[in-house]
Amino acid sequence: MDRLSSFFRTRYVLVTCIVILSVFLRFWAADNLRTDFDEPVYLGNAFDYAAMIRAGDWDSVIDYREVIEHPPFGKLLYSLSILTMGEQADWSSALFISRMVSVVFGALAVLLLALIDPLAGGLLAVQTLVVKYTSQAYLEALPLFAMILSVYALLRSKRALDGWFWLSAAALGLTAAGKYSYAPILFVILYLYFSEKKYRWRELVVYLLVIGITFWVLNPTLYRDPLNRLYESLFFHPGYAQSQHVQTSGYNWYQPLLWVSRSWGYEWHPGEIFYYGFDGLIFIFGIIGLRFEWFQRRWVVVWIVTSMVALFLWPTKWPQYSLVVLPAFCLAASVAIHRAYLWVKDQEDYYGWITEMVPRPSRWVWMLLFVFSGVLVIGMIVNSIVINLNRQGWTNINTAVSPLPSNTVYSVFFNSKGEMVLGTEAGLAVLPAEHELTDEGSWAVFTDENSGLPDSRVLAIAEDHNGNLWAGTRTGLTRYDGSTWWSVDLQEISLAGSEVHALAVDSQNRLWVGTNSGAAVYDGSAWTTFTTGNSELLDSLVMSLEVEAVQAGDIIWMGTAAGLSRFDPVTNSWDGFTVENSGIGSGGVADVMVDSTGRLWIATLGGGVSVWDGAAMTHYRVSNSELPYNTVQAIHESAPGVYWIAASIPNSAGGVVSVLDDGEWESFTSRRSGYSGAETVAIAQDPLSRIWFGTLSAGVDTFEYNSAK
Repeated sequence: MDRLSSFFRTRYVLVTCIVILSVFLRFWAADNLRTDFDEPVYLGNAFDYAAMIRAGDWDSVIDYREVIEHPPFGKLLYSLSILTMGEQADWSSALFISRMVSVVFGALAVLLLALIDPLAGGLLAVQTLVVKYTSQAYLEALPLFAMILSVYALLRSKRALDGWFWLSAAALGLTAAGKYSYAPILFVILYLYFSEKKYRWRELVVYLLVIGITFWVLNPTLYRDPLNRLYESLFFHPGYAQSQHVQTSGYNWYQPLLWVSRSWGYEWHPGEIFYYGFDGLIFIFGIIGLRFEWFQRRWVVVWIVTSMVALFLWPTKWPQYSLVVLPAFCLAASVAIHRAYLWVKDQEDYYGWITEMVPRPSRWVWMLLFVFSGVLVIGMIVNSIVINLNRQGWTNINTAVSPLPSNTVYSVFFNSKGEMVLGTEAGLAVLPAEHELTDEGSWAVFTDENSGLPDSRVLAIAEDHNGNLWAGTRTGLTRYDGSTWWSVDLQEISLAGSEVHALAVDSQNRLWVGTNSGAAVYDGSAWTTFTTGNSELLDSLVMSLEVEAVQAGDIIWMGTAAGLSRFDPVTNSWDGFTVENSGIGSGGVADVMVDSTGRLWIATLGGGVSVWDGAAMTHYRVSNSELPYNTVQAIHESAPGVYWIAASIPNSAGGVVSVLDDGEWESFTSRRSGYSGAETVAIAQDPLSRIWFGTLSAGVDTFEYNSAK
């Protein structure tokens, strides 16, 4: 037992285990966390820098003025990682490799703190807020590492101007070049410098000079007009603190105390940070440890007090700012835990209760357990790498990362101008071609308050041959020609219900409308209405429409709650498929599509997908194919023979999208791909052949699919 204790007390073994744990937790989080608020901003900057560097345009790198409130070094670091992937780097792969940069620096920060105090390093490894922000493409991991390195190097320094002295100064310059919010660590450095190292003022001038040179070298923005640009960057923050964005957050002056005292990483992301965390205990033990640190490592007390005061005084209270003080809380907590351990050990030495009650396995049992745990961790990391490879090509656009007005998207449409038009729960969103999804100024959002939309819930979109945009809403239909709106009261054309579920335009530029009380067609001057009372329409609820071009004229397919109706306007004749006469699935026809070979695809809400080739019906269901669920909301053919099928999970808010490519099935879930896992109700394809999925709860997913053919 003594030999075993000696083995596990060996410092390098303990530190190695802590670092491995930190890498695993951060890699897992990086691989699973959804895109956070600031990541698109920093990645957008990184892509811009990468393009400039690739073109050799160094003047543009120096003069780049986006997000001036933070130094550029962290974003430049992300741009270098993007450059390693070549010109074909896409958003999802860039996000992953940038997060890996954060993981590396986050793990290095844990390593340095573990070298100072192994238990403190272990606490920092599992602190959930630190795990979150050192696993994402934020600007926290690099300055956190550099800050701890500056303290560690000064602690190791034996005399002024030795190697550790220079390293500490350079690391502090790197900290400033990473992010200004880590500046309070300067108080700790000055306390160590004068009170514990007792170095002279003369060497401090040299120390500060190294800090300044390092900061300047790593901040190319300052290469031109340094004083004005530094002033502009630093004094951006007081103005930003008064902005509406900050003021509406509603954080009180004591909010930093809340950030450091609860496991927010788990509470925000319970699926991605899979353990509850010990953040509250770290905080409590850290407060208790202040008393012991005052006599043992007083600089830790200085670190906590000065950093907390700075956080209290600084009006912007974002949670990531608290990382400046969390290493110090881990150090103080370590001392308190160690004192508690010594007290328990003294009691055990006296009473011997634990020795009598707990069995003592042999060293080989502990060694085997250690090896097994290592294999398990390595296996999980390998599995995460495989999952991430499957996530490449996927991007999620939601309200957190873009001006999208709602995460409920009923319709996705690309018009003749190349604009993306989304029908959402909170309005009609239009993004011009070649504009960034995260650029708020590029989006136009129309609602019932600022446009002629009869209702903000937009369920269906179509464009006629004149370039007019038609939008079907919960309470009616409207047309937009780019400047004026024209609304249609469907009740006036004998459709009692006014909820529009589907729109389609035929070859004669007639608009077909599917509602919850029948269908109608508009020829540009008059309306014709089809209901169960005046036609052979199978059901009043028309959920989908498809126009099939044939030699004699267009055939109109109408998906209803009772099956699929076929209408020939030339002969005014009706036909249809129902459960009884064709075997198509029950639950209603949510979508219908005529593919490139003329076959008819029928998506049902209870019986999978049926395909009619003109002579026979083929059914794809869970029982006879790899279709994941029989509730199918949408179908799309992205290329000849490549079919996308959106299935919903019964009695759940989630979904799965599958592709049938040349007879081979592949399904995409949130756990095995970059798909959000939300219920998909619309599929479209943009001019670049990317596939877009409108979901009911996660905005829009987009995928750059490479067919096997």
